[in-house]
Amino acid sequence: MEKCFKIEDVGGQGDVTCMATIPDDMEVEAHFFAKEDGIIVGIALAETIFNEVDPSLKVEWSQKDGDYVHKGLNFGKVHGRAHNIVRAERVVLNFMQWMGGITTQTKAMANAAHPALIFETMKTAPVLRLVDKY
Repeated sequence: MEKCFKIEDVGGQGDVTCMATIPDDMEVEAHFFAKEDGIIVGIALAETIFNEVDPSLKVEWSQKDGDYVHKGLNFGKVHGRAHNIVRAERVVLNFMQWMGGITTQTKAMANAAHPALIFETMKTAPVLRLVDKY
């Protein structure tokens, strides 16, 4: 999947600033923080993307898909080569924010509609139907 999106995000060349300022072999630990209250979604997809970029990256989560989190919560981390984390992180964050936003808003609508039931959201983005329906 990362191959499908890397050209759009980094032009297939890598992050220019990262390449110019961070040694190629530098290892780092990056953390995931919730930017606002909501539902976490996309952990399995994130792991797939990190693994495609670099199978040696170590990813750990303190929450699971479907968990409600509050703004500021550290809910995961990834450790490995900085260049490879940067290559994957934008795609991962874009998907997790997109999927989490859909899920959080759908849950809010379902709660507001109670006792009526909402079975699914109807609109999907082109090429992203599986992600939107996750």
